[in-house]
Amino acid sequence: MNIKLNGQHISTDSKMLLELLQEYSIDTKSIAVAINMEIIKQEKWATTSIKNNDVIECLSFFGGG
Repeated sequence: MNIKLNGQHISTDSKMLLELLQEYSIDTKSIAVAINMEIIKQEKWATTSIKNNDVIECLSFFGGG
Protein backbone atom coordinates (compact mmCIF):
# COMPACT_ATOMS: atom_id res chain seq x y z
CA MET A 1 0.00 0.00 0.00
CA ASN A 2 1.07 3.61 -0.44
CA ILE A 3 1.09 6.04 2.46
CA LYS A 4 2.73 9.32 3.41
CA LEU A 5 5.09 9.00 6.39
CA ASN A 6 6.59 12.18 7.81
CA GLY A 7 6.05 13.99 4.51
CA GLN A 8 7.52 11.21 2.32
CA HIS A 9 5.49 8.99 0.00
CA ILE A 10 6.36 5.37 0.73
CA SER A 11 5.17 1.86 -0.07
CA THR A 12 4.78 -0.65 2.73
CA ASP A 13 3.40 -4.10 3.41
CA SER A 14 2.82 -3.24 7.08
CA LYS A 15 -0.78 -3.58 8.20
CA MET A 16 -0.52 -2.15 11.72
CA LEU A 17 0.93 1.14 12.93
CA LEU A 18 3.50 -0.41 15.30
CA GLU A 19 4.67 -2.75 12.54
CA LEU A 20 5.24 0.28 10.27
CA LEU A 21 7.20 2.14 12.95
CA GLN A 22 9.40 -0.92 13.47
CA GLU A 23 9.85 -1.42 9.72
CA TYR A 24 11.25 2.10 9.41
CA SER A 25 13.28 1.87 12.67
CA ILE A 26 11.46 4.81 14.23
CA ASP A 27 12.40 5.24 17.90
CA THR A 28 9.07 4.94 19.70
CA LYS A 29 10.26 6.04 23.15
CA SER A 30 9.35 9.73 23.03
CA ILE A 31 7.08 10.36 20.07
CA ALA A 32 3.43 10.93 19.38
CA VAL A 33 1.89 9.55 16.21
CA ALA A 34 -0.98 10.99 14.22
CA ILE A 35 -2.84 9.28 11.40
CA ASN A 36 -4.74 11.70 9.19
CA MET A 37 -4.28 14.39 11.87
CA GLU A 38 -5.73 12.21 14.67
CA ILE A 39 -3.37 11.39 17.55
CA ILE A 40 -3.18 7.66 18.27
CA LYS A 41 -2.42 6.67 21.87
CA GLN A 42 0.73 4.59 22.21
CA GLU A 43 -1.12 1.68 23.81
CA LYS A 44 -3.18 1.37 20.59
CA TRP A 45 -0.29 1.35 18.11
CA ALA A 46 -0.16 -2.46 17.93
CA THR A 47 -3.88 -2.71 17.15
CA THR A 48 -4.30 0.33 14.90
CA SER A 49 -4.50 -0.64 11.25
CA ILE A 50 -3.19 1.57 8.48
CA LYS A 51 -4.83 2.03 5.11
CA ASN A 52 -3.80 3.02 1.63
CA ASN A 53 -3.27 6.80 1.34
CA ASP A 54 -3.07 7.38 5.11
CA VAL A 55 -0.95 10.36 6.19
CA ILE A 56 1.15 9.42 9.22
CA GLU A 57 3.24 11.91 11.18
CA CYS A 58 5.64 11.05 14.01
CA LEU A 59 6.11 14.00 16.33
CA SER A 60 9.14 14.19 18.62
CA PHE A 61 9.16 15.94 21.95
CA PHE A 62 12.23 17.75 23.20
CA GLY A 63 12.92 20.33 25.84
CA GLY A 64 14.30 23.75 25.28
CA GLY A 65 14.92 26.85 27.13
